[in-house]
Amino acid sequence: MTRIGTALFNCQGGCLRSDGGYDFRRLQRAAADLDTAPALWLICEAKMWRANANVGLHGAAEALSDTLGVPYVGVLGTCPRGPIPPAIIYDPTVLVLRSWWNPDDPYGYTDKINVARFAIRDTAPDGNSRAEFLAWVDHWHPDSGTTRRQEAARLARYGRDTHLPVIGGGDLNANASGPHLPQRDWTLASHQRRSAEARRLPDGTWIADTDAVDHLIGSWDGDNRIAGCGYHAIAELAWQAGSATALLPTVNNNIDSGGAIIKDWLLANPAMAPHIDPYSYRVHIPSCDPADWPSDHRLVTAAFDLAEALAPLAGAPR
Repeated sequence: MTRIGTALFNCQGGCLRSDGGYDFRRLQRAAADLDTAPALWLICEAKMWRANANVGLHGAAEALSDTLGVPYVGVLGTCPRGPIPPAIIYDPTVLVLRSWWNPDDPYGYTDKINVARFAIRDTAPDGNSRAEFLAWVDHWHPDSGTTRRQEAARLARYGRDTHLPVIGGGDLNANASGPHLPQRDWTLASHQRRSAEARRLPDGTWIADTDAVDHLIGSWDGDNRIAGCGYHAIAELAWQAGSATALLPTVNNNIDSGGAIIKDWLLANPAMAPHIDPYSYRVHIPSCDPADWPSDHRLVTAAFDLAEALAPLAGAPR
């Protein structure tokens, strides 16, 4: 059995300085709050990390390595809105990267962008028998619920249409349905943010636009989630297991007028959900001065355990 710690973090602005360099001490400040080094980092807002031969990507991996004592390496994803792609940083002594579509690959598919296929090194002595899983990272549109719903559709197939365990995460810029989740008072939000993250009912009131996240995990019917594409929100798995802090907002206080909500979601498909340790899920509230924290978002972590029994079936489609 191998435990894979996973960290999800929106690294605001990629730690890019105004002079074009990077101050990764801020990223290190977030990592310093961890007791155990994650094998897998899902990072949003890797701003300009591709510039000048990927110096930002490699600098971020080195900074995390220096803090956590792990020889991290990384890959950059794709974002259609500009040079702020998501990234995956991982421990190559634990994980073997088997596939990752490059942004300029002429044979790429839109539903495979930002999706990595990993093998777990200690689950077998050779490459034919190692357990595998998929990991995706995405950063959904901040201003359009319609676009977010389309982005959710691109990832829907990994909910049920794969035999492999899947963990996904990102700043999805939206809440899910359900009164048990943190709520935002839309009357206190600016018109711009209200129009971007909520929708108006015929009577003129505003409610959160939850369609995109609900498309993946299902809509709340009063007791549980129904429909959806098969994903489970790891925050809710932790809540159902009795964690009193599982449903903390993932945005820092005083960032969003009207109240902070969960925007950074870790999701697991049905093949992965039984292997998630719900008690490992944590939203890390910054313990330092907010000026020293590298983001307006909080760090989110969880862990899962996979064994040899989950090795890929011979001839199974990749």
